[in-house]
Amino acid sequence: MVRHQKIVCSTCRRRKSKCDGASPSCSACVASASPCHYDKSPSLAYVRSLQSRIRELERKATTQATSPPSSPSFASSTFSKQGGDSISLDALGDVGYHNQTSAIHEDLPQKDAQPLHIASLLPSSTDKCRAADIRQGLVANAATQKDLEIINLDASQSLANLSNDLASTLLQLHWCWLHPSFLFVYRPAFTRDMPLLARGDRSATHCSSTLVKVLYAHSCRFIRSPDIVWSPSNHSETFQDLTDRLMAEAKALLAMETLNPPTIPTIQALLQQSARDVACGRSSSAWLYSGMAFRMAIDLGLHVSPDKLQQYSTSLSAEDIEIRKRLFWSLYAWDKHISLYLGRMPNFVMGAENVSLEFLDDFTDHDPWVPFYGPDPKAAELPPYPPTPGHVMSCFTELCKLCKILTRVMLELYSSQSASHSAKSDPRMALFMEIKKELQDWHSSLPSFLHIPRNDMPQLSPPPHITSLNLMYHNTLILLHRPHVAGGEVPSSAAIRQSWKICRGATTAIYDLLKMYIHTFGYHHITYMNSYCTYMAATTAVYQLETSEEGSQPSQSHQATWTELKFLLDVLQRTAAAMPGLDRSIEIIRTRIKRILDRQVSSQLDSLFPGRKSKDPDYARPTNDIPRPHTESERDSSNISTGCPVYDWGNNMGTVTNEDLWLPAFPAQDISYGPEVMLDVQDALSPHTRSALMGSNLDPQLRLNLSVSGEHTMSYSPFPSSLLGQLPEAPAGDAVATYQTI
Repeated sequence: MVRHQKIVCSTCRRRKSKCDGASPSCSACVASASPCHYDKSPSLAYVRSLQSRIRELERKATTQATSPPSSPSFASSTFSKQGGDSISLDALGDVGYHNQTSAIHEDLPQKDAQPLHIASLLPSSTDKCRAADIRQGLVANAATQKDLEIINLDASQSLANLSNDLASTLLQLHWCWLHPSFLFVYRPAFTRDMPLLARGDRSATHCSSTLVKVLYAHSCRFIRSPDIVWSPSNHSETFQDLTDRLMAEAKALLAMETLNPPTIPTIQALLQQSARDVACGRSSSAWLYSGMAFRMAIDLGLHVSPDKLQQYSTSLSAEDIEIRKRLFWSLYAWDKHISLYLGRMPNFVMGAENVSLEFLDDFTDHDPWVPFYGPDPKAAELPPYPPTPGHVMSCFTELCKLCKILTRVMLELYSSQSASHSAKSDPRMALFMEIKKELQDWHSSLPSFLHIPRNDMPQLSPPPHITSLNLMYHNTLILLHRPHVAGGEVPSSAAIRQSWKICRGATTAIYDLLKMYIHTFGYHHITYMNSYCTYMAATTAVYQLETSEEGSQPSQSHQATWTELKFLLDVLQRTAAAMPGLDRSIEIIRTRIKRILDRQVSSQLDSLFPGRKSKDPDYARPTNDIPRPHTESERDSSNISTGCPVYDWGNNMGTVTNEDLWLPAFPAQDISYGPEVMLDVQDALSPHTRSALMGSNLDPQLRLNLSVSGEHTMSYSPFPSSLLGQLPEAPAGDAVATYQTI
C-alpha cells in the first residue's frame, strides 16, 4: 500500500504539532491566531532536471578520469544545452524564460505537439507540404506588404509629425542602407502595423512610436541636402533640430518602455539606438542599450528554440516564429560587432546551438535591390546601378555563421581568461589551428553570389551588405593572424611568414573592396563596421612601416603600402563627419604615423650630423598615448594625402622591443592603467599582467607564440629581412597566391 505524504503547514512543522492541512488556514493556526503558510514543494520538472544534471556530471567525471584533459571552449554556454524545461508559460499562455530555480517558473503542460513549419523536423510528406505552404504564405505576405507600404505610410503620418515625403525618404534610406546588415526589424510586420498604431489599435504588436522615431532619427544622417526635403522657413525648427527632437523623444520613450514588460519592438528600438550611439562615439550608452536589449531578449526566451516554444504555445503563429528567429540572430550578430569595436567580451552567446538558422521568408533574396540616395545632388555623379537580386537573407545567414567564428576568436584567443596558461601548455595553439580551419571551411562554402574574388573584382560593387560580409571576412583574417605575427619569436619560420602574408593580403583585399564600393556608392553610405574594417587594414599597413629596416630604400612594396594607407585614412576622415565615433581611430593612426615620420627626420639628421644625435626620447620609441580628437579642420590639415615619403626607414626594433608595434585591435576600447601606476609597474606589459588589468576587456595587443617545435631559433630581428622581403613588389603579387589558399 502506497502511503501519501500529508500536507503540513510551516507553522505546525516548526512547532512539531499535528496539522489537519486545511486551506487556507489549518485548525491549529486558526485556534492560535498564527499565520498559516504552506511551502511549495519543488516541481517534478525541477526534480527531474536535477537528477538529469547529476547523471550528466557523473558521466563527465568518469570520462575525464579516463581521458587526457582538453582545452576549454569559452564560447559554449550553460544555457545552450537547456531544453523545454527552461520555457515558462503564464496563466494567459504567453511564453517567457524563467529557469527552474525561479520563483515564477511555471511548468509546461505535458502534451505532445509537432513543430509547425520546419521541414527538416517533419519526416512525413504531409508535414513537408505544410511547411512549404507556410513558406509560400510568408513570402506572399512580404510581397503584399511591400506593395502596401506607401498606403500604410500615408495612414501613419501622425506617429512622428513628419511630412509624407520626408517620412518616406527616411524609411527608404533605412531599408536600403541600414536594414540589410542586421535585420533588426521584420519589415512586413512593421509596415503592416504602422497604420494600426496610428489609429490606436492595440493589435499593433510589431510596431511602436519609439521604434518609428529611432528609425527616423538614425536615417537622418544619410540626408546630405536637407533643404530639399525640409525648409526651416516652413517649420519652426531646422533639420538638425528635427533630428535632435526625434532622438530626444525616442530616448524618453525608451526610458519609459524599459519599465514595462519586454516586447519585440522595444528590443528592436534598443538595438537601433545602440547602433546609432556607436556611430556617434557614445560607446557607454551604446553598450548600455545593447545590454538591455540582450537581457530583454533572454526574458522573452528568444534564445530558446522557437520550434520548441511552438509545441506548447498556441498563440505563436508562423510569422511570430520567423520574427523571433530573426531577432535572435540579429542580437547575436550585433553583440559580436559592438564587442569587436569596443574591445569587450561578448554578452549574447547563449542559444546559438538551439535557434535554427533556417529562415522561411526568403522574399528579399529574390527581390531586386537598387540604391536609394534620397535628396543628394552628388548621386548623379555615381555610375548607374541596375536592379540586382538582394540575397539579403542568404547574406545574413552567412554573417551569423561568421559571427560564430568571431565569438571563438574573441573568447578563446583575445579574452583575459584564455591568457591564464603557461607557454608550454597554452591551449591556444590548438585553438588557433581549429579556428583557422573553421574560417577556411566557411569561406570555401560561401555561395558564389556572396563571394567577391580578389583576382576578379567586379567594376560595380554588389549590394552593400554583400560587400560588408566580405570586408568582415578579411577583417577576421587579420584578427586571427596578427597575434601570431606580433608574438612570434622565430620570424623566419614558415608559419609566421604565412600569417604575415595573410594579414598583408587581407589588407590589400579590404583596400580593393573599399575602392570598388566607393566607386559605386560614394563615401556617404559606408557603415560603421565597414569603417572598423578600414581601421584594421590601416593598422597592418602601419605595422609594415613600423618594422622597416634602417638604410633600406623605399621599394615598390613600400610605395604600395603608403598608397593603401593614404586611401584608408581618407575613407576614415571623410566618413567621420557623419560618424564622429571614428575620430579616435583616426587619432590612434595619426599619432603613430607622426612618430614614424619624426624618427625618419631624426635618423636623417643623425646621418648629416653624426656628432649631434637627437636625445629626444619621443624619437626613440613609440608610445600608445592617444591625444584628444581634433576638429574637422585640424584633421583635414593633418591628412597625409600628399606624396609618399622618400626617407630611409630606420631600424626601430632594437629600441622598441618592449613596445606594441601593432596598433590596438579595438580602437574604441577604454582601458584604465591606474593599477600599473599605483604599483609602479608601467613596463609590466606581459600578456598575463595585461589580462589581469583588462578584467572583462579583450586584449588589444594580443601576442601568441605559436612557433612550431623543431624549427631553428634565432634572436629577434626586424621583420623586413625575413618577412617583407617575401612580399610582392606590387599589391597584387605573390602574396595573393598565398592569400587565395586561405
